[in-house]
Amino acid sequence: MQKPKVSKESKLSLNTVVGVCAIVTSICAIIITLYQTRLQRIQQYASVKPLLVGYSNSFSDQTNASHQSYHYELLIANQGLGPAIVSDYVFYYHAKPYQNIAEILKQIKADHQLDSTKTVMLTNLWKNEVLPVGEKLSLIKINDERLGPLVEKSDIKIMVQYKSLYGQEWRFINNDKSEPKEVE
Repeated sequence: MQKPKVSKESKLSLNTVVGVCAIVTSICAIIITLYQTRLQRIQQYASVKPLLVGYSNSFSDQTNASHQSYHYELLIANQGLGPAIVSDYVFYYHAKPYQNIAEILKQIKADHQLDSTKTVMLTNLWKNEVLPVGEKLSLIKINDERLGPLVEKSDIKIMVQYKSLYGQEWRFINNDKSEPKEVE
């Protein structure tokens, strides 16, 4: 009877198993490191994301029987986590673009044959203007019982394109009920 041959060579040595485990562990560590780096970058970008919002205030005030005043204010505010850097802006009145609010008010006054107004304060936006976190910019402030309601009811739209510190860009439209859209 013959004895079966026993192979003295084992198929996998201990060194081979340890080497393969080390390579797999290294590959997993690299994948985890890349994933963590991506998450940190996303968090870093989110930590300085600006968020522009627009709103208006209006109220009527009657001090006595003969005197009534009307107050209207149109504002934009940065309610995000980082500063907003204005890269472009356009004002629209009846779907026609304007570069500043004064032109729109002149047009509204001409449309309604208003010669004079009481108190009107205007603020323009500028390219590369920085709106810090929490900043409120009053674009239109009117204390006039004739002009105030006209401006409030007019269809003034403001489009502001702005960037974060990292160059991400968004487009804000004040009459749009959705959040600012990211610009690719």
